[in-house]
Amino acid sequence: MNFDANLQRDAQGKLFIPGSQRADGSWRPNKYVKEGYVPQDEVDSYRSKGKIFAEGVKAVGVPGYNGPAKQEERLTNADLSSKSKMSKNQKKRQKKKEKKNTDEFQIEEVTDQITEKVADLKVSSETDQTPADVEKKKKTLLKKLRAINDLQTKVDEGSVVPDREQIEKLGRRAEIEAQLAALS
Repeated sequence: MNFDANLQRDAQGKLFIPGSQRADGSWRPNKYVKEGYVPQDEVDSYRSKGKIFAEGVKAVGVPGYNGPAKQEERLTNADLSSKSKMSKNQKKRQKKKEKKNTDEFQIEEVTDQITEKVADLKVSSETDQTPADVEKKKKTLLKKLRAINDLQTKVDEGSVVPDREQIEKLGRRAEIEAQLAALS
């Protein structure tokens, strides 16, 4: 609809919408408007970026389908974002995203290098233990041996009837003594 046809100019050259008659017979006054005025009924309604994208997806069809349509005719998310103007914050986010992708690539390189270096290292054997480690190991073995001896005395006295786990513990006595002898 061409609204300019309804606009008129008065004697001074100002634009106005001429008054119209109401249903009850009274007249509306003339409404003065600025140059380039578009009535609210004719202004396009607001469409969000999501709605524009959804309309684009409907035009494209099923996302990811590479059917007989030509490559130029297919719209992608990147095409829609490049067609619409990017705000300052969107540009910043885009740069951050690109930087993050390069950072992740660099992190992967560094982790690969570290894993190669770790793989090259040899695992220390028990003979390479420091004297403090040997003493600590001896102390824990002696503690286990003491607990086994206490359990054995209680079983011999008859105050405790051993269950399956306690019988296994008593069976490990020879193994712990052999480890203790190897450290000494």
